Order: sequence, then C-alpha cells, then structure tokens
Amino acid sequence: MQHFETLTEAMEDLRERGYTHDFKPKRDYLEESGSGLKLKSEEFNVDEFHRFEGTSDPGDEMTLYAISTADGKKGVFVSAQGTYANEVTAELMQKFSISERPETNTEGSVQPIHAIGLDANQQ
Repeated sequence: MQHFETLTEAMEDLRERGYTHDFKPKRDYLEESGSGLKLKSEEFNVDEFHRFEGTSDPGDEMTLYAISTADGKKGVFVSAQGTYANEVTAELMQKFSISERPETNTEGSVQPIHAIGLDANQQ
C-alpha cells in the first residue's frame, strides 16, 4: 500500500479504486451523504486507514477510513481528532479500533515510536 503525504492525495487514490461514497457518523450508525443510507457497525468493514498529523497543530490530526459493505458499496469516512467523541456510541467507534482487526491494511499508518537503543520486545 502507498504512503500518502496529504489527505487529498489519499482520497483521490481511494476514489480511483472505487471508494466513491462519503459516510459520516450518527449516534450508532454511519450515514451515506446524499442518499441517507444507514449502516450499523455489523454492516460494513474497515478495509484500510490512513492517519495524517498536522505539522504545527496536533489538533489537525485526521484519520481516513476506507470502508466497504456486504452489498459492494465502497466509501470513505474522515474522522478529525476528537470531532465525533460525544456524538457517537462506543459500539460504533469500536468498529474503527484497528488494533483488533488483523485483516485491516495498516501499511500506510503511523507506526509506534520506539526508544533509541531499545528493541521493540524490551518495551
């Protein structure tokens, strides 16, 4: 998977790969912009994600999720740091917890920082 420098670059690549729907969270589901299609957490999968950090402001951190549905729809969900913290249920946000999803492509994500001189197994 390619590493992207900007959110725009990542979104353009995903659109070219068929991720053409835009989703936003509502309490306990994702809603497709325009059509109003509602997806509960069990009705979609997170295929990959890309995290972007602001160069001067940590509050500019965003994560772009590529999701797909069982019936073949593909789309994106952009989450700004803390934006949806009080608007969605824990169950819906758990769907985006990548650490519990070995099938999710995390190759383009930010990797953990390891202390200099320490092996990752020593931490």
